[in-house]
Formats: sequence, C-alpha cells, structure tokens
Amino acid sequence: MNRAIAIAGLLLLLASQRVIAQTGAKPAPKLANPGTVVRQLMRMTPEQRERALEKLPPQRQAQIRQRLREFDNLPKAEQQRRLQLSEIFANLPSEKQDLVRHQIQAFNQLPDERRRVVGGAFQRLRRLPESERQARLASPQFRTRFSPAEQQILADLSNNWPPPTQEALRP
Repeated sequence: MNRAIAIAGLLLLLASQRVIAQTGAKPAPKLANPGTVVRQLMRMTPEQRERALEKLPPQRQAQIRQRLREFDNLPKAEQQRRLQLSEIFANLPSEKQDLVRHQIQAFNQLPDERRRVVGGAFQRLRRLPESERQARLASPQFRTRFSPAEQQILADLSNNWPPPTQEALRP
C-alpha cells in the first residue's frame, strides 16, 4: 500500500515535466508533490529501483521506469534541487505534509487558465520575506483577484512550501 502511494507520488512529481497536451498546446504547469518514498526511489541505483519495481504490475512498472528515465535525464542541478525539496518536505511535520499534499492536489485541479495565474502568484509569494508575504495575502487587491479557495491554496503553500534556492532566484 505504501509503495503504491509512493509510486503515485512519483508519478505526480515527474508528470509535471510533461508540457505538451493532446492539442499540442502547452498546459499550465502543475505542482509536484514531493514525498519521502519518492525521494528514496530517486536516490536508488537503477538496480535497486528495478528490484523495488518488480513487485508491481507490468504496466505500472513501465510507466514508472519511463518517469525515472526522465528524472535521470534531467541536469544534475535539477535532480539535486528536486531531491533537496523532497528532503525539506520529508522533514515537515506530518500535518504540514498533509496540508501541502492537499493544496497541491487542489492547485492541480484548477483549470489551466487559473492554474497559470495562481501559479505565478505562488512563485512570487514564496520569494517574499514572511512579513511582506503576509501583507500581500491580506491585501484587498489579492482578495479580489483570487477566489477564497485559491487564496487558501496560496496561503497554505506559500507559508509551508520551501522557498526556491538562491540559484533559482538568479536571473
């Protein structure tokens, strides 16, 4: 059961890298859900992964192997960034992990257009110092631009998701 949950998390994490929809249009990006077991799978050698995957149905094995190949083909810096994010996530208290998972799911269920707007606001909010972030979240402009559900997503994620690394902040 835990493996199935971990594998589902891995699929969510790596599925965020797919950007071409059936129509050929670029969909709004989704947020990846870092998880402890996902982190373990990404850190495994190909041989260790293979042993872990052998316990799954063939179709699931093929899907996960493809996602792992995509991860392995990322630049080392991006792999490290994702692993670091999953480490930080793993060290959050379980109630915060649950909150982040729930809000990532809510974010990913938003329509493409809203996901673009909310995603952009999230990226800006998480770069702000705590006091500025709280002021922005409480501003009338923010409250009129986003629905109550979107406001909650933004508040919960920006207050609990780790900020980007300094490298990611460079122009």
